[in-house]
Order: sequence, then structure tokens, then C-alpha cells
Amino acid sequence: MDLTLVLPPLTQLNTPYPSISYLAEYLRQNRIDCSQRDLGIELVLALFSRDGLEETFAELDTRDALPEPAWRALALREQHLNVIDSVVAFLQGHDGTLATRILDTPFLPIGPRLERADLQAFGPMGAHDAARHLATLYLDDLADLITSCVDHGFGLARYQAHLASAQSGFDALWNRLSETSLVDTYLDTLSDSIDSSVVGVSVPFPGNLYGALRIGKRLKERGATVLLGGGFVNTELREVDEDRIWECVDAITYDDGEGPLLAILEHMQGGEDRRHRTRTRDGVHECDVPRPAIGCAAYYGDLELDAYLQTIDTLNPAHRLWNDGRWNKITIAHGCYWKRCTFCDVSLDYIGHYEDAGVTRLVDNMERLIAETGQTGFHFVDEAAPPRALKALAIEILARGLSVTLWGNIRFEKAFTPDLCRLLAAAGVVAVTGGLEVANERLLTLIDKGVTVDQVARSAAAFRAAGIMVHGYLMYGFPTQTVQETIDSMELVRQLFVADLLNSGFWHRFVLTRHAPIATDPKRFGVNIGEEQPGAFARNDLEHHDPTGADHDRFDGVLPLALEAWLQGRDLDVPVNEWFDEELPPTTESPNRIVHALDDRVAPTGDRLVWLGGEPITTEDSLILHTTDAKLAVCCNQAQQSWLADLLTDASPGGRATSLRSAMDTYPGAWNAFEDDWQAIRELGLVAV
Repeated sequence: MDLTLVLPPLTQLNTPYPSISYLAEYLRQNRIDCSQRDLGIELVLALFSRDGLEETFAELDTRDALPEPAWRALALREQHLNVIDSVVAFLQGHDGTLATRILDTPFLPIGPRLERADLQAFGPMGAHDAARHLATLYLDDLADLITSCVDHGFGLARYQAHLASAQSGFDALWNRLSETSLVDTYLDTLSDSIDSSVVGVSVPFPGNLYGALRIGKRLKERGATVLLGGGFVNTELREVDEDRIWECVDAITYDDGEGPLLAILEHMQGGEDRRHRTRTRDGVHECDVPRPAIGCAAYYGDLELDAYLQTIDTLNPAHRLWNDGRWNKITIAHGCYWKRCTFCDVSLDYIGHYEDAGVTRLVDNMERLIAETGQTGFHFVDEAAPPRALKALAIEILARGLSVTLWGNIRFEKAFTPDLCRLLAAAGVVAVTGGLEVANERLLTLIDKGVTVDQVARSAAAFRAAGIMVHGYLMYGFPTQTVQETIDSMELVRQLFVADLLNSGFWHRFVLTRHAPIATDPKRFGVNIGEEQPGAFARNDLEHHDPTGADHDRFDGVLPLALEAWLQGRDLDVPVNEWFDEELPPTTESPNRIVHALDDRVAPTGDRLVWLGGEPITTEDSLILHTTDAKLAVCCNQAQQSWLADLLTDASPGGRATSLRSAMDTYPGAWNAFEDDWQAIRELGLVAV
């Protein structure tokens, strides 16, 4: 079977979104070959080239009314054409010597974003990163030019996303499919280069839907079989009732796409009809098929990984982590081990079905990806990485001697002790992202988050002490949230930045979805759900009215503005209510709330000792211990030296697991006399997890 898996425009510029690559690995395990195409990066590279810009400028020439930045771009047409290919190559990492010219000479044609560039944060030794930032802003300016003058739905991370908004009908999408902008001509050309008889198209986000339908419609007209799936489909199109969509696709798959896709392909090859969680023109099909093995990692196959752009479009350190560098994607566990948050889609399979991966399989896949891609960076795409699995993973990584860089999403729970965070840092974890959400105790209880603000502070402190960056997901506008509660949550976030417990964060406005517990019991949360618009196509976000809550619109602009200042270390002493033009009440939180939370730290409770240092060196009267950044001399007799050397050998990640109780029971001497040395060894690098 000739099969191609396609990622439509647009998602990320720095790395392939992993959906089609996860499918490719699963199919490969089942002896089915396929090709992969990321038409997002291919479209961007076609548009942002000399030929692409020439066509863009030719279209601008036909317009009479243009905004001022477009006239400036036209005036600098030749300069744009001369530099664009070099800028793209530089952002791909192919021409690093261009950095000096970008920084020190009038090389890039100035647009509105470049004109506002501020390079102070990069410092004197950050020349290469500063140049990448300027090159990124240059592409952003060109993207703005295309958006304002050529195709209003274009963006570097989405395409026609507004047409896929929840509760919208299909008419706007269908009408837009009959039009052809300059961007569409490039997308059509790329679609025509796909010559497979079967094409699977993944739609992870609203900004992929229009491109997916355009690609599918064109391929179906040519006679190909088109299958549609992905995260957006799983949430928004579960109840789709629109005949015209079958002009674009032949089948829609839900939940874990691997099983339904394999069942369809096997049936097309003559096997039994096991269509599983699939919708076609003749209805919905349910059939039990095997689940994909958890711990499956991406397989990038024939994707050109060196074509992606290493952009720096923000000074937010977590956002930069997402966009800077090419990360291998891998999953520790399917679903969420907590799956109780009342705003979350816990009723859907991708959240509700939790299954842990085996650590051996997981690290085997990591080693495979390193060999295939040459990249040692891994982004765990879990809903929330389980602490117990992370501990086992870290020990296995250290035991195998792998040098990797890791980051992913977690819950700020008490399991993340200082010792566990030190272990994770030693294994390569550099950053975590997690939900603090509303930062208010009453509302956290209503959310059923399972953590308190104080616990978040203690967990964040443990990560930060280990050198791990912490990003907080923040929420406002939750049902029944008052002005005072929003002000108080804003104050606690400020205190977290003051205490250096958050490196970055992002405020999200609450959205009510039909698959969340709030939607099934709105009275409990004090909201009224509006009637669904007739003719709705995408059905996920629900209009709702919160009669007891605040007017949340007043916070839309101020919260991100304050947050941006705090993450840059500015205005941390400004009372939070003074960020608003209107008079709002001051916070009722204690100014030392977060500091006091850190005073209530719990003693380590881990039952396994893990030594993070090197091999002990024996001298006449002491044992010399080394870690990567420190050393310690432990003065003791020969019997105690032998005991300690054996203990640390057993406690090494690849050694025989040992516990604190075992250590105390076998110590050749009075333990009380050894406690000061023991504490020093623990601080040096002996963790209890």
C-alpha cells in the first residue's frame, strides 16, 4: 500500500509536530511502511524564499491601498529578495557566520517588529542568539505583510484558524475552500506532489483544519483515499454532522489514531472490517482493536529535520524552550494519572485512559531516536508526567550513561521532593511546566486540582534548587471567580516571581468545553450554558454565563502585561491593583504568604538511596568523594571507609538498590557520631527517592 501521512499547515517551525511520526512508528511496528510530509514547514520555506517573495511583491503591485509597512517593503524589494534565502539558511543552522553581519551592519530590511527590537537581555556574549532573534523578527515582519495584504488567515503557527472556531458553522470553511489566495497556490502545488493512493492527514489544532480539508479535497478529486484524525478532530469533531465534509475526506478517526488507522489499512488490504471509533459517510463505527503500546516514540523517517527553523521570537524562557531547537518527542504514560480537574476533558480517552510505559522500553526508544536523529533533546508530551515513572526513568538514564536533555509537563505535587528533583536534574531534566491555574485555595478545591498554593510553592522551590526552570500555567475567569480572588491570585504569582520560584508563566482565559465535568454539572459551578448555535460544525467550546463571577474582560490585557514585566525582573514591588487604570481592591493575601509556605517543608521520605557522584577515592585516613561540581573528604577508619565505599557503589544508578534503613543497620560504629558526615554526603550528592 502506498501511504503518506501529512501534517497540514501550520504548527511549529522548529520541530515536526509528533502526531504523524507517532503513527509512522506504530505502523512500522506492524510492518506497514509510509512516507511523512510536513506541509507546514514546506509551505513556509516556499513562501519565504526569493521566488516566494517575488510573487508576494508582484501581488502587492496589483493593490492600490496598502498599509505603510507594505509600501516600505515594496521600496526595499531588492534588499528583501537578496537576503531572504541567507536568513532562512541562518535560522536553519547552516550559516552561522551571518550572525555578525545581522547584528553589526544594516543587513535586514527594517519592518515594524524589527524596529522595536530590544537586545539588552542577550548580553555581550549572546551575539548569535541576538542575531537569531533579529532574523526571527524579520520573518515575523514578512508574515505580517502576507497576513495584512495577501491572506488574512495566514500566520507562522496557524492557517485560517478563525474558520475552525468552536460553534462556527461549516459555510465559512466551505466558501473559503472555493477561493485561492497566493498562499493556497503554494499549498495546492505541495498537495499535488503527494502521489500516494492513501493519505492520512493529522489535525492537531484549529489552525490545521482548513489546510487539511483543502489538501484532502484536492487529493480526493484525484482519486486518493483520505483519512482525517488528530487532537482537534478528537475534541471538536466528535459529533460532526456535515455532508460536505465527505467531499474532503473518506473517514474520520477518533481517540488514539493508531488503532483505527491500522484497522482501516488492514481492511483495505483485504482483512476483516474492524473500523474502530471511526466516522464515515454511512455513520459511526465501533469495534475493539488492540491499543498501541505505551512508550511508543516518534519515528521521523524521511522528514528533513535540518529544514526546520531555530527561531527566537520571545524572551519568555519557557516559550523559547518550545521554539528553540529540535526536540525528539516521546511519551512516558498515556492519559493523566490524576484525571480529576473539572475544567479538563477527562471524559475523553486521551485523558481518561491512563497507562504507564515500561522504563526499559522508554529508554530503548530514546537511544533509537538519538541514533536516528543525532539529537539528544527530548520533550515529554504527557498530560502530566508521573513522578514515580520519572524517578525510574532518571535512574535508568543514569545507569546507561546517557547524556540527554529533558523537559515536560508535571503536576506540582508533594512527590517532587528536593531529592527527587536533584535526581531528575542529574538525569538531564532542565525544565518543567505545570498548572498553578487560579492560584486560589477555594477555586483550586472547586477545580479538584489536588494541590494547594503552598504545595505548588514547595514543589517549585525543589525544582529551582536543583537548577530546573519552572513555567506556570495560569488561569483566570474560572466560574464564580471574583475580582478579589483574581487580584489575590495575581499577588501570589507576583510573590512566586519575587522568590525566584517561577521563571515564566502564561495566563489563559477559562474556556468551558463539553467534555469537562463542569459541562455535565454546570449548576454545581454556578454557570448557565447557552444554547448551541444551529448548524454548528466544530462542537467543543461552550458559551456560558457566570452570574456570580467577575467581569473578566478587565483582566485580559493587564495580566499578561504584568507577567511579562515580572519574568524580566521588573516592577515586582508594584502593588498588583495598581496595574489597572480603574480602581480595584488591594490584595488580601499576606505579603509573606509564599515565603512562609517554604518554611513548612516536609523531611525526605524516599526509600531508595541514589549516589549522583563518582567513584570514591581511598586515602590513609579518609574517603574522597567527587561530584561534577564539588568534593568532600570524609575522615573515618578503614572499616567505615569500606562500608561507605560499598554503600555508594550499591547506591549508584546501575548498582544494587539500597535504603537508608539498610545503611543505618550496617554502619560499623555509632550512627549518632556519623550524622554530621552523613548530612554532608547527602548534600553533596546522595539522594533519597
